[in-house]
This record gives sequence, structure tokens and C-alpha cells, in this order.
Amino acid sequence: MVAPTRNPWPVRLAIVGALMLILGAFLLNAQGNTIDEAYDARKVATLEATGPGSEVAMLEPGCYYAIAEEGEDNVDLNLTKIEGSARVDTALENKICKSDWLPMATDQTQFIVTSSWTVTEEGEYALDSTCQEGNDCADETVYLVHTNRYQYAAFSNPGLLLGFASCCLGLFILPLAGVVLALTRSSRKKTSVVMMNADGTMTQAAEVTPEMVAAFARGENPLQPKVDAPFADTGLSDTEEFIDGKESVMRGNLLTTEQVYALMRGDVDQASKTVSDPFADSPIKPQTNAPIKNPNTKTITSWDEGASDIAPATETSEQRRKIQSVKRTEPKEQSNKDWKSWDEI
Repeated sequence: MVAPTRNPWPVRLAIVGALMLILGAFLLNAQGNTIDEAYDARKVATLEATGPGSEVAMLEPGCYYAIAEEGEDNVDLNLTKIEGSARVDTALENKICKSDWLPMATDQTQFIVTSSWTVTEEGEYALDSTCQEGNDCADETVYLVHTNRYQYAAFSNPGLLLGFASCCLGLFILPLAGVVLALTRSSRKKTSVVMMNADGTMTQAAEVTPEMVAAFARGENPLQPKVDAPFADTGLSDTEEFIDGKESVMRGNLLTTEQVYALMRGDVDQASKTVSDPFADSPIKPQTNAPIKNPNTKTITSWDEGASDIAPATETSEQRRKIQSVKRTEPKEQSNKDWKSWDEI
């Protein structure tokens, strides 16, 4: 049987998606310095504050993140605007603002966003930091980053843009290959031979191919493979002597009753098994033309050998009557006296 043709596109799409992911990862790895210049908080910070104290800087309107390295976030921060030479009465509200920028570094340093403010007016601002109760933050540094400057930095570098695009395209193509494979399998038409079981249920036996249809048209059974007879080397051939179908069953050309019932039940494997001898378990044994033994063979043999220790068989009444009738019909044996009387005459 010829296997059905498979759709090559799922495999092709999977290969293309994997290649796109590999290419994107290579391009991003080659742009390590560019990534640090756009996403490493230590390089893009507008203001740095180490330990408790205050730092002043000129800030533009936009979204600002206070970022610390992981494990060094034991400080409380306040951002206050300076008017003239003094701070205003209230600090800016510490509220996370919307931004597509997140800190990252190629040396695997982990950062944490501790605070966030939205600056609406340009001017001088003071960043006040105090250690949390019970913690020593003398060596901890906080980086104030203006996120609006760097959230679209990837689109200004061709290498980063190509790397991100290649990775995104690979992540899109790989699931698409799975979808195409599922659609191909669901749309493939499957034709099968359905057989009725003994209980009336239907069972699918096998998938039908054009070769199987042609075999059915020729009167053959493609579900049962042709197996040579197990006694092929014994010299048995196709002769007229084997008229009971035994050799046809052994060759798989003729089904036994058990195989027919198995085929009706839908058990194709059982129906396809080769039977070595279909009459091996038959209670009827073939008749032989052996000669009937004479019950007196043993006695006659002993007589021929001259044995006298074996008692003769007991004569029945019928045998005695026959012997007596024979004796009556036998002529009387002539004695020597009769001949002598004739000589004297």
C-alpha cells in the first residue's frame, strides 16, 4: 500500500521559525553595548543618590523611575520641587506612571523599580533618601531615570530593530506551523473498512487505499497478508490429492471457521493469523486400512515354534458337533486283517 502524501508546509514553517529565532538571538547578542546604553540604569540615570541624603537635578516633564539593584532597596524616597532656594511644601505623589521602558543589563544585573513619579513642570527637583527603620543603606545607590528618553531607543538602532523583529517573527511562525499541521490532519479524508461485530456495533478495520480497492475487486483479501506454508520445505505441492482445503488454509488462501468469526467480530489480527494444521484439534481421527488381527495369531505362532506349554483353546459345543459329523462321514480305515483274508482266497 502507498502511504498518503503529507503536507510539507508544517515542517517548512517550523524550520523557518527556528532559524528566525536563532538569527534574532545572534543579532541581539551582537548589540550588547547598544542595549546597555539604552536600558542599563547605571548608564542612563539622570540622578544618582547613594545612602541617606539629598540630591538636586534639573528635570524635564515626563515619567521618572527610581531604580535600585536587587537587594539594595532599603531606602524611602521623596521627590520635591525647588522654587527659588527652598522646597515646596508637598512632595510629588509616588505613583507608577505608564512607560514601555524597563531596566536591563547584559551582565545579568537585576534591577528593581522602587518608586515612580510623573513630573509635569520643568525645573529643579530634590531627591531625598532615608534608610528604612532597622536597615543600613549607607552603600546603597538609587538611580533616577527619565524613561521617556529611552523607551523607543530600540527603534533608533538598525541592529536592535532587526534582532527584535527576527525574534518576534520566529515566535509567530512556530505556533503557525502547529496550526497548519492540525488543519492538515483534520482536513485529510480517511476512508476505512467498517465491519459489524457480533453485538451489532461497528468497528473500523483498516484504512482503505486504491490498492486495497483493486484487491477487493479481484476477489482478494488485502487485510490478510499472504504467508508461505510452514511446511513449504517438505515437498508438498499443489496436487489433486489435497482436496480437503488443508493446504489452502495453511497458505492463508482459505479462512477457517474461527477466522471467519474473528473477521465478523472485527478482530483483523486474529483473522490474519496463519493456521499450521486446521485439523489438529479435530475429535474425528482419519480411518486407517490396517488389517484386522486374528485373535488366534498368538496360539498359531506358538504352534509353529513347537511350544507345548500353551493350552489349546477350549472347544465350543458347535465345534464339537462339526468334528463329530466329520468323523461319521470319514470311511472306515481298512486293517491288515482284511487284506490277509483276500490273499487266502
